[in-house]
Amino acid sequence: MKKILSLTFVLSLFLVACDKEDTTTQNDLNLEAASSIETEVALEETEEVLDNIAFYSESSFGISTSKETDDTKEERPDKNGRSGFFKDCADITKEETDSTITTTIVFTGECEDKDGNVITGTITRVREKTDDSRTKTVTFTDVTINGRVVNGTKQYVFDQENANGNPQMTGSVDITVETEKGTVTKVGTRTVEITAGGDTYFWYDDEKTITGSSTYTNAEGNTLTVTITTPLVKPADCRFIASGVKEYNRNGEVSTLDYGDGTCDRKAVKTLPDGTVKEITIGKRKKS
Repeated sequence: MKKILSLTFVLSLFLVACDKEDTTTQNDLNLEAASSIETEVALEETEEVLDNIAFYSESSFGISTSKETDDTKEERPDKNGRSGFFKDCADITKEETDSTITTTIVFTGECEDKDGNVITGTITRVREKTDDSRTKTVTFTDVTINGRVVNGTKQYVFDQENANGNPQMTGSVDITVETEKGTVTKVGTRTVEITAGGDTYFWYDDEKTITGSSTYTNAEGNTLTVTITTPLVKPADCRFIASGVKEYNRNGEVSTLDYGDGTCDRKAVKTLPDGTVKEITIGKRKKS
């Protein structure tokens, strides 16, 4: 009888230990998922600024990609463009060769856009002059956005009118960003459509809808895939994404982030792998 009781006691301890180990593992998964989501949200805010830089440096918004001559100079818009995105603190130059057109944008000092983002650094955009090429490559070299240092490239094709009659930018991104939690990377595809306000040159009245997917790698080397399952929408009168859903998948463990119903409230709801639901505040901008 004593042997049976002893065996039962040992087995009970083993089962309790297993339960604790499972709980710890699940808690670790939740903590890591929550941390990854919030860091990736910071990348989303940074990438939105990169999108704007690429979008509004297009000739359609008043930044000419053609070589100016004395005859045409009077007819060209101001070098900072008609959109209003680039201020006097952005120095824009263009260089044309037989094979390429290069636009260089240098943010001198600390340029601040309408949404309060502080930008410094150099951006270079290159287009190959071939009959069938419409792809531009934008290179970011030590560009600082709200204190986060960005390096990498964005390749995209710009359409002044897509199937919906709206301006659209479609392409890929490969960037590294120095965040509060270390250097992270993002590689993926992205489409940005101006779904309202596209009938004017100005960027102030533009509503943007964003779709795409990417692979995100955090400072510890852990990766997860990020898919926009419901298009993200940033209204013209809001500094933040106001609706849309992202899905995060790491080794089969799925989390989601819901930006809401369109209300500009700086809130989003994350659902962790075990079903835990938490509200987070978006738009926590880090300035240098």
